[in-house]
This record gives sequence, structure tokens and C-alpha cells, in this order.
Amino acid sequence: MKKIHTNKRNRILIGTLVLVLLMGGFATPSLHASLADCEKALARCGADAVIAGLTGGPLAFALWSSGCLMGYDFCMRYYG
Repeated sequence: MKKIHTNKRNRILIGTLVLVLLMGGFATPSLHASLADCEKALARCGADAVIAGLTGGPLAFALWSSGCLMGYDFCMRYYG
């Protein structure tokens, strides 16, 4: 009896996995961004860095803003 339940569970698991993989292939967003998109992302991240600086101090601002600049550089190199 245990083997029947295991087979049914495996079928459900494999079916769910196949469905997720198929949905992921169709729902993949475009990886092309323009200069304006990168600048908008930098502006939003900069606002978050200011909030982090106000609540966490200058070190938090420095860490957050450096992450923003690295993200902007990545966006410009690979998506822009």
C-alpha cells in the first residue's frame, strides 16, 4: 500500500515541477533596459539609501549607496 501512495506523490511532484518550469519559461521578463530605466532604479535606490542613513546612521548610508552605485554600474554594463 505504501508504494501506491509514493507513486501518486511522485507523479504530483513531477507534474508540479514541469508546470513551474513551463510557466517560468513563458513568464521571463525582458532583460533589456534603457538608460532611463537604470537612472530610475538608481534614484529609487538612492531614496532608500537616504532612509537607511536617517535610521541607521552614516555607515548604513555608505553601505546602501555603494550597493546602489554597483547596481547602476551593472545595469549600464549589461542591460543598458
